[in-house]
Amino acid sequence: MINTWWATRPKRDIRGLASILSVVSTHAEARKWSYPDKRIELAIESGLEDAGLKRPGKRRDGRGGGARTYRAWLKSLGLIFMDDQDRLWPTLAGDAILQGEPPLPIMSKLVLSTQFPSAFSGSGASAVHPRFRVRPFVFLLQLLADPRLDGYLDETEEIAKIVICYGESNAQSCVDSVVERILAHRASGDDSLPSDYVHMFKSSRMKANSFDAVVANFGDIANTFGNQLSFTQLVTVLRGGRWEIAPGAEQSVQDAIDEYSAKPLLRDHEDEEKYQRRFGLPPGKQKDTRALDPLARSVTGSAIAERQILTAFLTLSTSEIITSITPQVTSAIATSTGLPETVVDRILARKFPAGGIDTFMTEYAVLAFGSRDRATEFEKATESIFRDVFGFKTKHIGQQGIRPDVVISSKSDAYAGIIDAKAYGESYSASHDHRNRMIAYIKNYPSYAIDDNPLAFFAYVVSEFKTTLTGQLQAIQGEAGVAGSAITARDIIRMVERSKSRPYSHSELRELFSSGRGLTFADLDLSP
Repeated sequence: MINTWWATRPKRDIRGLASILSVVSTHAEARKWSYPDKRIELAIESGLEDAGLKRPGKRRDGRGGGARTYRAWLKSLGLIFMDDQDRLWPTLAGDAILQGEPPLPIMSKLVLSTQFPSAFSGSGASAVHPRFRVRPFVFLLQLLADPRLDGYLDETEEIAKIVICYGESNAQSCVDSVVERILAHRASGDDSLPSDYVHMFKSSRMKANSFDAVVANFGDIANTFGNQLSFTQLVTVLRGGRWEIAPGAEQSVQDAIDEYSAKPLLRDHEDEEKYQRRFGLPPGKQKDTRALDPLARSVTGSAIAERQILTAFLTLSTSEIITSITPQVTSAIATSTGLPETVVDRILARKFPAGGIDTFMTEYAVLAFGSRDRATEFEKATESIFRDVFGFKTKHIGQQGIRPDVVISSKSDAYAGIIDAKAYGESYSASHDHRNRMIAYIKNYPSYAIDDNPLAFFAYVVSEFKTTLTGQLQAIQGEAGVAGSAITARDIIRMVERSKSRPYSHSELRELFSSGRGLTFADLDLSP
């Protein structure tokens, strides 16, 4: 039995979740899972590899262990369950994602609803000690909102070493106890931990039993929780492991604490179907009353084709914004699935008439806090937003010498802008080198301009920025004569959401990005 919080992690974040769910559902929905030849598991692994969701290659055991890990992951997230006849079904939340509904609000609700005990953590190899009766993500929000901790938590020193070991309930008394332990650790370091710490919390799943090995394992658990919680846009997890409430999300955090800490924990975790039907509800749904009929839900040839198209579309829409079903989109999906374009077009027009912006923005939320080896993906994603949502003419020119990542130009308002997208998992500050580089970008603008429009502003898109950045932006403006700004990817997502009902004009965007400072939640004019 595991004596700390625990999470399975075939993926540490929620990237590609909709496509993974689609593959698993295609091969397993309404079917009995267990066959001696492991046909379901091996079909899922092949499907994940074919969709580019799992690295291809020789499988370690050839017995479908990877597929079972993904199944456990989807169950822990509230998206699937197994019935008492060993058949797999999507929850209502899983079904909603499979029908193309936006993943972000669905998964945010499920993350906050996650609890110990659960159908995933209540028994077997994943069993977490029954002393934990807590919604862990809400507990983390309670700590971050506690003024005694100065608005931050350290992932390794505090969440890994203390929170996942002692966060037993959402009661204020437990919060107080953990806060005291964290403050003691800030004052005295590891000397504040009990002498039998390793003996108390080491998992039987671990081979090594040294303090360093135990803490490294706990660090992986804490990091997984951080990736999932940051997906909600309520928390910022910066490089170096500092967790903070996301600027502008303070009231949303308090609302989540008030709502979820007051709710009683779900019962019947030992009955997987009953529990998962209650847990796996999307926003707006109170109950799952479906009568699941394997015959009615059997996977016919047309249903398999539809799922293949769904998986290919969801995978494509994580790499580019799809605002409508164009012939180019239809052709790309037909090519990847081998299905006729007429079939692809009919299914996409029915299931995704508004395109796939929400799936793309889900991926963008993850990219913003990604490592620098995903920097080019973040740059291209940012370009796509300015082109396909905000309506600019754009060009991605990063990695081409003294050039910014993206150039944009407004036909309607006759101006241009340059954008540097910084996929750093830390608060951004424009170093002396970066300031000089931006000044060079501005002065060299005529050499890479995409039309005759004059340069109106420069902007940094970052995961987070330091307060010192405003002075640095103004210093660049003083040297190069062009105003600038910085904005978080989180606020770009908020702008995209507003644009669905009330698009920004190019004059509004020019004023916004020429502000000479880091933009805040209040600048975005998100009122209906």
